[in-house]
Amino acid sequence: MTGMKQHKLTIDSELKRRPADVLWYLLLAGLSFLLVSSQLDCADDLSCTGPGPGMTVDEPFNVGQGVFLVRAIRVYGLGIFAPESLREIFEHPNYLPDHPPLGRFLIGVAHESVAAFAGEDSRPFIVTYGRYASAVCFACLVFLVGWFTFQRADHQAALIAAGSLLALPRLFGHAHLAALETPTALFYTLAVLAVVRFWDREQAPSKKCACLTGILLGLALLTKIQAVLIPIPVIVWAVWKWRQRALLPLFCWGGVGVLVFFLGWPWLWFDPVGHLSEYLGRTTGRAALYVEYFGTKYADRDLPWHYAWVMLLTTVPLGLLVCSGFGVTQLWRDFKTDQQKRPSGELLLFLSMLWPLMLFTLPGITVYDGVRLFLMVFPLLAIFIGLGATTLIDWLNSRFSQRFAIIAVTLLMLSQFTGSLFYAPCWLSYYSLLTGGLQGANAIGMEATYWGDSLTADLLAEVVQEVPDNSIIQIAPILHPAWLQMLQETPEIKRKGIQLVPFESERPVSQYVMYFQRNPYLPELLQPQNSDRWTVVKEITRQQVALGRLVSLKASR
Repeated sequence: MTGMKQHKLTIDSELKRRPADVLWYLLLAGLSFLLVSSQLDCADDLSCTGPGPGMTVDEPFNVGQGVFLVRAIRVYGLGIFAPESLREIFEHPNYLPDHPPLGRFLIGVAHESVAAFAGEDSRPFIVTYGRYASAVCFACLVFLVGWFTFQRADHQAALIAAGSLLALPRLFGHAHLAALETPTALFYTLAVLAVVRFWDREQAPSKKCACLTGILLGLALLTKIQAVLIPIPVIVWAVWKWRQRALLPLFCWGGVGVLVFFLGWPWLWFDPVGHLSEYLGRTTGRAALYVEYFGTKYADRDLPWHYAWVMLLTTVPLGLLVCSGFGVTQLWRDFKTDQQKRPSGELLLFLSMLWPLMLFTLPGITVYDGVRLFLMVFPLLAIFIGLGATTLIDWLNSRFSQRFAIIAVTLLMLSQFTGSLFYAPCWLSYYSLLTGGLQGANAIGMEATYWGDSLTADLLAEVVQEVPDNSIIQIAPILHPAWLQMLQETPEIKRKGIQLVPFESERPVSQYVMYFQRNPYLPELLQPQNSDRWTVVKEITRQQVALGRLVSLKASR
């Protein structure tokens, strides 16, 4: 990151100088989309894509709601702009206002677009189709990170930053799911990077500039509640930089963001105070979720303060983590050498990455599902990975040769892709060398899997081949009945007349039980210490750790 300030060129001049560089980021984004879209199928739904992660617990809600919104807009046509039409849609019993509509709308658009090519199906919606929304958002994220880093540093750092997104298995895994995390990461990153790009100047931004960047804040707010974390670091940074001159731009930025959020979610219109209170209070009013952490079962509000930090540090490949450390260290050195100690745009990036992690260290703040709730910090981390890698290249170049430095860092970067390659399609189970991989993490009592993605399309196909027609298979754990209902709609399961029912250990109705290894929710009978009471029929493992299984209960249990 040395000499970065000398390279802060405008977009126009940089594009005129090296237009071929931008094509690299477009190419990398296109490659990212192809890689993700080649492994999206969760239940033999689509012939043009390969088997991917199993259907996760939240996907039926996201796809169902997205399809509901898109089909409603199609039915109403131009009449959608009438308040009466919007009331009928957003106060319909089928509408679920647990999240803002933008992310689910994108999932619905993806579903209907793919369905137009794939043809009719008897199911109300197909989860695999909705997954293309996350694939597109991930490709856009790759381009965004590359382009931004190119403007702030150089082409070398930009390629490494953008490419590292593909080497972050947890982020890469979420890009395969019809979930809100990838759209949230995209719009969160876009909102933060827009402020850095257009506000990092000597003078405070104009009202017009603040309002335009506020639109992106509003779009982020329309994806998921995590976007409410964006303003705090921006406010701190702006007031630090311009003192009272920052107040008017911040007011314009935040005001436009809130306005876009309100206008973009008609559900709020019909009872603004009540519905907003309901939305903001929903996270505190729900039942506790349980997490396994260092061998202990915790409620989400009772986890130790270091949970988020440990999960971040142990789920980023070690080489990339080291590079990000170089990037942050160089940021600190640049700040120390700045005589006036003025906060740079890179400092805002760091604060925006740091603040969510700090929030989740506070007592009583709910956190669960590994890194899912703060997945949006990973793209910001990737920028520091790119900046740190170039710092490492400069350091090696000063001691050896430029050729050696480039070859060494290139080999280091390539070695970081092993997690994305070898964990497929169970990327959400990845742990780095800091824990000894998944095997080491499992040994010290970390969650091996949590969301149902390990009941992959390949495992389902093997299960269908193994059990007789018209069999009953018990499923565990059931985190929501809608997930089991959609799993029952798997074409091959329906064709063979297989019935899926919740597992009740006291009254098993079949010898077959299929489960994924979320220990806090597994009945005692299915815990590893009771493995003598059942026989493994089929399983999916990574590093010799079972993530999903079909077992046959022993009669003598």
